[in-house]
Amino acid sequence: MSKSLRIGLVGAGSISRTYAQALARVPDAKLVAVWSQTRDRAERFASEFACATATDRVDELFPHVDVVCVNSPNFLHAPHAISAARAGKHVIVEKPLAVSLEEGEAIVAACAEAGVGLAYAEELPFVPKFARVRDLLTSGALGGPVYVTQREAHAGPHSPWFFSRDEAGGGVLMDMACHSIECLRWLLGKPGVRSVTAQLACTAHAHQTKLEDHAVVHLEFDGGVGGLVEASWALEGGMQSRLEVWGARGYAEADVLQGTGLRVFAKDGGVPFTASGGWSTPPSDWLWENGYPQELAHFLQCFRTGATPVESGADGLAVLEILYAAYTSARERKSIYLPFRPRGVARAVDLWLR
Repeated sequence: MSKSLRIGLVGAGSISRTYAQALARVPDAKLVAVWSQTRDRAERFASEFACATATDRVDELFPHVDVVCVNSPNFLHAPHAISAARAGKHVIVEKPLAVSLEEGEAIVAACAEAGVGLAYAEELPFVPKFARVRDLLTSGALGGPVYVTQREAHAGPHSPWFFSRDEAGGGVLMDMACHSIECLRWLLGKPGVRSVTAQLACTAHAHQTKLEDHAVVHLEFDGGVGGLVEASWALEGGMQSRLEVWGARGYAEADVLQGTGLRVFAKDGGVPFTASGGWSTPPSDWLWENGYPQELAHFLQCFRTGATPVESGADGLAVLEILYAAYTSARERKSIYLPFRPRGVARAVDLWLR
């Protein structure tokens, strides 16, 4: 039996709760420490999940752990990941990798220099339904891919910092389109992207932010396959996570959250992971169906063996480059051709807002 890797969570918000629950199902992983911006919140989280160490100083976390999961707000990803790498710890960074390409590059460089593992926390390749669609595509059962599309949408984020240019670095593109973009790259075997064409809008949340809350992005991949990304904070009625593949000889679709195969009617609500009241389609196992235990188990195994994770720092940078192109395309109202890596951009969304 392998020695358990000691895990520290940088952040005590909803994604860290998901990680804590998922890690409990990963063999040879032990959650031992948590950081939050306030010690009181860290201590409450630590009490709930039996973490030995709770702190509001990131450097106090490092001596107790082998792996650091950077789940802090986007603008803190780079300083937290770089500090962890320099302390000799393997690093898992939540999406997006950083608020700018230059900060993302600094994360990748710091991990390489320190000789530690770096994983980009994109869970969609580990979603069982999506993995099955990819298997069908790669087997040839659908013929060659012609068109692929992925949608991530709900009614809006749960924390105020997502609406902040300084803290989030962008709106729904940075929060949800990053999922869709990487899902399509992974689905197709990570070909290059030739061009990006995007439309962005601020609709349902214009009263509280200037950031985009609705995005439609068209990707032209090497080889000519077209991809469509839909990402929104303006969808009522529950979250959607859907994938479609149009092949030369077939078609496949997967619905993670609303096509669960389970239907429940609860007059007064109270069914987890669903909109309140009435009919719902709850998951039978939310963590597994959304890929979190599988993702974390894979990352930890890569750290043990020195293998490159399926989702690496290089993938996080590729997604950021596409996001840069999408923001610029929406501002200039034209397609942007890759490679596209402008320098001196403090926040990705500045390419749209300026």
